Amino acid sequence: MDEQTAGTGNPRPTARLVVDVVRALRGWVVAAAGGVLLLGCYLGVSKETDVALQLPYVVSGGFGGLALVLIGSALLVADRFEAAQAAQARTVGQVDDLHSLIIAAATVGEQVGGELPTAPAQATYQQQSAAPPQNSYYNNAAGDTPPGGSARPAGVSAPGPRA
Repeated sequence: MDEQTAGTGNPRPTARLVVDVVRALRGWVVAAAGGVLLLGCYLGVSKETDVALQLPYVVSGGFGGLALVLIGSALLVADRFEAAQAAQARTVGQVDDLHSLIIAAATVGEQVGGELPTAPAQATYQQQSAAPPQNSYYNNAAGDTPPGGSARPAGVSAPGPRA
């Protein structure tokens, strides 16, 4: 079977490409036919002044056109839904393949006896925030209040008598 690329570099059979194009096109054709019926209904109703003569246009063209537009929209949505499911299935397959490659690489690394490189350990958020404050507001390096006094900025003496 002849194969073509669809712009993504993935080969697709020509027959499948034709089916995809026809499926997308059928929704647009049905919706356009509904639009033509609605336009004909509008033109027919607009030239008649008697309501009794307008009613056949509304029933035949209006309801039929509205139904065709809704069916065409449903076909387009179904086509996009199917394309999204196919893309999801491809992604799941790729993730499964990648997982099996990672497992195979880990198994080969264990069989050889070498250690696999590991990422450097990083502290968690709680460990990072548990460090003492690096604030110059306290007199000692541990961040505690000085013995026998309240915390004061470094280099500030105790308040004296005011004049």
